[in-house]
Amino acid sequence: MSEERFDRLENQLVQVIQGMTVMQQNMTTMQQNIVDIQQNMATKQDLALVQRTVSDIRTDIAVLSERVDNLEVTTRIGIRDSIRNQRSMINNLNYDLANQECGSTRLRSRVERLEDINNSIEPEA
Repeated sequence: MSEERFDRLENQLVQVIQGMTVMQQNMTTMQQNIVDIQQNMATKQDLALVQRTVSDIRTDIAVLSERVDNLEVTTRIGIRDSIRNQRSMINNLNYDLANQECGSTRLRSRVERLEDINNSIEPEA
């Protein structure tokens, strides 16, 4: 082999070795990119899970809000009915008290008349 041919082969081998080094670096970069893509996909899956969880929480909040509204309406109705019942009882008591007072007044008048009659009868006797 001639020296010139040997130099060309050596140059070609150096270029092949450099090319292999570049390929190895490219492969390492590609592997890192694959790892990054996998992590990105996992992050996207986590994000989708978080979005589903947020959606579920919103649904739960809406249900709870409706239950609170229903409870509030029920409580208002109960309080209003209780107040109506109390007013009705007070009105009935006031009516009974007025009747009692009227009866007492009539009874007092009768007693006074009877006393007057009794007093007028006694002195004659």
